[in-house]
Amino acid sequence: MRQMIALIHRIGHRIDFAMDTPRRTLDRIDFAILQELRNDGRLSNKELAHRIGLAPSSCLARFQRLQADGVITGFRAEISVEALGVGLQSIISVQLDQHGLHAIEKVRDRLAALPEVSQLFHVGGSQDLLVHVGVTDPGHLLRFVTEHLSGHDDVKHIETALLFEHLRSSVLPLPPETAT
Repeated sequence: MRQMIALIHRIGHRIDFAMDTPRRTLDRIDFAILQELRNDGRLSNKELAHRIGLAPSSCLARFQRLQADGVITGFRAEISVEALGVGLQSIISVQLDQHGLHAIEKVRDRLAALPEVSQLFHVGGSQDLLVHVGVTDPGHLLRFVTEHLSGHDDVKHIETALLFEHLRSSVLPLPPETAT
């Protein structure tokens, strides 16, 4: 049976990380393409090829293979949540009363559908879910927690941590020297 960790975005996009699925080995050129695109996903093929030292046709073929292999899964705009009226963000750790797959999916799906939830992580350990929420103010956070978490019988325990700062790394998780 496949073991999976799921990351669910509010918009319903689900990414499954299969622990037993073999992946094609990425080489240093693949890592260079991925690193450049992680820094600027709007690069033209011509500029990308120039930056990594490949012919545009070779760069395009590699890019298309990375997409076909599921390494590149999409492109998204990074949006300032403050510009949308989000004044407070938090990570809420949720421990469920039941740990069966159906119980976890029920709570996960209920929370993922809420507009305040930007990311939801199903995790191992003492907690079952980590929920990243964005709200307008502390009162909104209190209403979110009481209406959607603490007021439900399937939630055993919650802990809320306020986010003071959020930084996104531009570095890939595996350094290029580990690639063949």
